[in-house]
Amino acid sequence: MKCFTAVPITLAWISLAAAQVNAQSETPPPQTAANASWRKLVPGIELGLFPAPGGQGQMQIVRVDARSHPLKLCSSSASQPMLTVEEWASKQKLCLVINAGMYDKDGSTHCGYLKNHDVILPAAFRSDYSSVCVFAPLAKEVAPFRLLDTDNAGIEKNILSQYAVAVQNLRLIKNPGENRWKQQPKMWSEAALGEDKDGNALFIFCRTPSTMHDFNEHLLKLPINLVSAQHLDGGPPASFYLNCGGVVIRGMGSFESGFNETNGSQKFWLLPHVIGVKAP
Repeated sequence: MKCFTAVPITLAWISLAAAQVNAQSETPPPQTAANASWRKLVPGIELGLFPAPGGQGQMQIVRVDARSHPLKLCSSSASQPMLTVEEWASKQKLCLVINAGMYDKDGSTHCGYLKNHDVILPAAFRSDYSSVCVFAPLAKEVAPFRLLDTDNAGIEKNILSQYAVAVQNLRLIKNPGENRWKQQPKMWSEAALGEDKDGNALFIFCRTPSTMHDFNEHLLKLPINLVSAQHLDGGPPASFYLNCGGVVIRGMGSFESGFNETNGSQKFWLLPHVIGVKAP
């Protein structure tokens, strides 16, 4: 998927395939925004099923305590081919996997700044990508996960050096809960990464298409204590995989306005970069 500059115009849609829960567990019932609660899969990882924007369909949010379940960035290379999220989960022993962000026309280069330990590519921040998630702290006293606004002064010098991993993407919601997308006619489903007021990572996936303005407004009204969020990917490549606590959910992207105007896609795409959580 191509990168986007300045104010995003043609972001891809993400479409979620119907949740598939394995035979060892009951399907978690949908929750309403009014009485939503979290289902604990294992200590530190919880699943919430919420109404999608507009009330049609359902969105999945997995809340992860990164103190007990550190995040991991997996990237393809000359010796490691691209994999689907399910394949990344199997190979890296992950229980939760989602896109790490959009990638360039070459099929591998991340659109924003990307640091994965000793590998930094691209090596410079993009001025129009205003969100960066950091994890894998280099000192015990540093928070295990943060989702930061790149327009904060000193972030590159004072924050990035404290973490082994940094992933820059388009910003959806600025801390503390400011919708940064203007209304536009184009709609798509969305895979996103968020942070709540307690510092938990929120893996967000929604099949139902909406504008990003409406999507953000919907997220901010949900009882999830969201303070910031960034866009990960949309359209057919957008992917979400959960296999934890007896629950398996496979989410595949599909619809994008003006590109893939169908909800029929039911196949994971190969991805060069993903964010995951180690299986407990």
